[in-house]
Parts: sequence; structure tokens; C-alpha cells
Amino acid sequence: MSVELIRTFTDAGKVIQEQGILPLTSFIPNHPSLKAITAPNNWHTGLESDPWLWRDRFAGEGIAAYGRFFAKKPMFISAALFPLAKNALGAEDSVERRYRDGLLSTASLHIFKAIREQDGIDVKSLRKHVGMQQKDDKNEFDKALIELQSSFDVVILGISERLNALGNKSGWNSTCYILAEKWAELQGIELSESTQEAAKIELAVQLKQQWDPAAFQYVAKVCKLS
Repeated sequence: MSVELIRTFTDAGKVIQEQGILPLTSFIPNHPSLKAITAPNNWHTGLESDPWLWRDRFAGEGIAAYGRFFAKKPMFISAALFPLAKNALGAEDSVERRYRDGLLSTASLHIFKAIREQDGIDVKSLRKHVGMQQKDDKNEFDKALIELQSSFDVVILGISERLNALGNKSGWNSTCYILAEKWAELQGIELSESTQEAAKIELAVQLKQQWDPAAFQYVAKVCKLS
């Protein structure tokens, strides 16, 4: 698949709006990704043209929801498509109900509650809050976070800089999380109230009309749209 390279944040945002779903890296057949549509030498430069820095701006500026929504892969879903995608691909029951029914891990429940209590909590604080700071806890913690993103309960809000006692940057930036419904509210996005079955049909129709057949078939199979 040949693509025209994107060099600005604004143009990348337009691609997200046009495609509806744009993965960070390529995994959907015959479908663009942020990595594929940008020049390799622009990544990790720290400049305004660095696509790595755009990831969090898309979420922070309300252009797209950011998270690992399916296939455990990071991706962007446009603000316009997000309500429909959430209804079609997200969990129908609440976190608490799924936990009571044995469909959600204890770690996921605790992490969800912590994020609900503190909008935009960063990973370091989140791990401390739920008592999962040890190295041995990392796999379970990461798995629980992905579980909450794939059910459309949680999205990535952006990043926070780690500062030392003097207020200077120290160490790597930390990813921040927020409840999906809260993110939508902050961005003025009205969530859909359609049933999951109706939403799946509508989402399938939209993607089939717009996407390459191979891309649609992959997502339809992974997300059980048909």
C-alpha cells in the first residue's frame, strides 16, 4: 500500500478523521498507521514534527481517543467514530457487574476504581495506589490496563513529565489514564445509546464502505462485527 508521507500534526489528525481508526504501528492489512504515513527520521527527535509526541496531543486535544482497543495494539479512534466504536466493541455491562460475574480480574477492578477517583492519574502513581509497585506485579498490571482499554472503560489521556525536587525534568515521561466516559465528557463528545448489536451493524457498514476489503475483513473478524 503506497501512502503519501505526513509531516505535520494537523495533517495526521486529518488522516485519523478520514480513516476513523488509525493504528500507531501497522498491523491491519492494507491500512495506514501513524508509523507508515510519517518519515522514519522524524521519530524521537523531540521536535514539533515528531510523531511520537503527537500521540498524546491527539487525545489531549480531543481529536481522537488513544488506547489499546483491540488486538492489544495502540491506536487512535477519531472523536466522531468513538461513540459508535465504544458501543460496538466495548463491554455492555459495568465494570462492577463484570467483576461480580467473574469476567474481570481483581487487578482491573482496583485499577478502574483508582482511575475513577483521580482523573489523569499517571502510571507510577497508579501502581502505587493499587499496591502493584513490585517488578513481579508489572505483567499483571499491564494486562489489567489492556483489559480495561479493550472494554472501552479506560483511555490514555496523555503524558506527564517526571520532575525532581527542583522542578526539573527527571526520567521518562509517564502515561496518564482517564475513564473513557470522562474523556468524552471533557471533549464535549456525546456518547451513543444504541444497542451493541445495532452499533456493530452500523460500524461494519461504515468501515466496509470506506476501507480496503482486506482491512475490513481483518477488523470484522478480530472485533466480531459479522
